[in-house]
Amino acid sequence: MIIRDIVVHLIEKQADSGPSALSLSKESITASPTLEYFLEELNKVYNSKPSKVFGSFLELQKKQLDSNSNEDANEMNDESFTSSKDLLSRYLEQQINFIDYTQQSMNLLKHYIDQASKATGGYIVFVHYTLFGSDFMLIVMLNNVAGIAVDSELGINNIDYLDISKLHLAARIDLSLWQEDPESGRYISMIRGKESNKLSDYFRLFIGSDETINSRQETSELLTAVSQYCEENIQDDEQKSQFKQKSADYCLEQADKGQNVVLKDFSGYVADSAVDDFMNYIKSEQYELNNEISPNKTVIRRFNKISGRNQQVSITINEEALGDTVIYDAEKDTLTFSDLPASLKTQLLNR
Repeated sequence: MIIRDIVVHLIEKQADSGPSALSLSKESITASPTLEYFLEELNKVYNSKPSKVFGSFLELQKKQLDSNSNEDANEMNDESFTSSKDLLSRYLEQQINFIDYTQQSMNLLKHYIDQASKATGGYIVFVHYTLFGSDFMLIVMLNNVAGIAVDSELGINNIDYLDISKLHLAARIDLSLWQEDPESGRYISMIRGKESNKLSDYFRLFIGSDETINSRQETSELLTAVSQYCEENIQDDEQKSQFKQKSADYCLEQADKGQNVVLKDFSGYVADSAVDDFMNYIKSEQYELNNEISPNKTVIRRFNKISGRNQQVSITINEEALGDTVIYDAEKDTLTFSDLPASLKTQLLNR
């Protein structure tokens, strides 16, 4: 990862209270090993979040909030119009520098968060970086949490630290994809919040994006296509299982790397000599798949598994285990297990 620029601003707001207050940094943060580690961890957490949505900039114009204006922060400047898209374009075209871009963006955020009564503020991190040859702008909201640490004199002290694990509001813009293919419809990714499983409206309005693609839905669609292809084109049960497992492994590997699944590459990996037939199948009209999808780990891990539960028992089985270490007798309606996990055997022996 190459860090192009990074800055942290603060927007303070209490739920159901008055307007927010901004504390804006005047310069970028100097690169350091600590900063590099912070960004690597931030990127890992962002990549690991399963509930992402994808979209592109809406063609809507928002009134500009001038960071140098003396007007009330709730009022829009009538002299000019802008949006996150406009500000980012001006930055990339070197009409404004990184600090100006982020400060004006913070005023835009202030406008929208002030309209959301339940919203609260936090630290807003803007990062322009390059990874795998592509440029990205990552915008995240983080909060401080209280903790306890041992100091150099072995004393116990209270500390505040940024809680990266609670990354519930964030957007990442693939600047390279936006510039190369603005019609792709998926160069912006955003994280949905856990509470409502919905992206906060004020943050989406601030970014200025729609929500056209859901990673959970498109991953499910791809794996459904894989299952149907196996049923219709592969007779041998073991080969079916291997095909499905290779599909899941590939998608999970891409998800771990924070990269999309390119259907052409995916087909070449899982289908081998039948790559053309498989590619034609999954690109047929019965499946609504883009050339690239963002893999959702939760959906992938449930793929190729059979599960069920009642009040007393919960069972999850890999399909490949059926007929091998798991035998189902339909007449007796029983499951027989062999090669039990060591931890399970230990628990059974200790009962």
